[in-house]
Amino acid sequence: MLIELKGINKTYDNGQPLHVLKGIDLSIGAGEFVSIMGASGSGKSTLLNILGILDNYDTGEYYIDGHLIKGLSEKRAAAYRNSMIGFIFQSFNLIGFKTAVENVELPLFYQGVGRRRRRELAMQYLDKLGLAGWASHYPNEMSGGQKQRVAIARALITSPKIILADEPTGALDSSTSEEVMQLLGNLNREEGVTIIVVTHESGVANCTDKIIHIKDGVIGEIEDNSAHRASVFGAGSIMK
Repeated sequence: MLIELKGINKTYDNGQPLHVLKGIDLSIGAGEFVSIMGASGSGKSTLLNILGILDNYDTGEYYIDGHLIKGLSEKRAAAYRNSMIGFIFQSFNLIGFKTAVENVELPLFYQGVGRRRRRELAMQYLDKLGLAGWASHYPNEMSGGQKQRVAIARALITSPKIILADEPTGALDSSTSEEVMQLLGNLNREEGVTIIVVTHESGVANCTDKIIHIKDGVIGEIEDNSAHRASVFGAGSIMK
């Protein structure tokens, strides 16, 4: 399994202990396209932060590709994130004073990749996502859908094994949301990237092959949704 969580517990103590995750057991294989669905306060955001090595857990074991992720220094945690995980956020998290191509190439800068090679790869990913003509534009000159495509290109440029998408359609209208989810599905199918979408929206979850329900810090039903996804999206591709 690419991702394995065994008995994960997490408690926050802000004056009064709050047990957010209660013995999470979860396995996600390479190449899966899954959603983690739950209401506000269900623990899904905390789970996402642990999966993304952005937060520690108290007890249990978390493995990525067979490697135990626990008690890492920030330097080691950053190294795992940079090499294994790409992030897509609801608010896009683009840098406003950088152009689309500069935003996309930023992860490669932190990996020490040379400027010419960074620019070449960033342009390739923007072209793949239909945004080559917008490379020199700034975020405030783009639509929400275009900004999210830039964010997806940025997440992909390091060739991560895992994409974590935190409410990726939350700032988009319904039509653009469907387009973004189909794009993620195509990336999963054509590139073989493992994609985990965290959402509270059933419409978004229904675009994935597997829906993992979480409530009050506990994993509930795990729903096979592959037949429904296939009936909605079929085998078409909107990638170039």
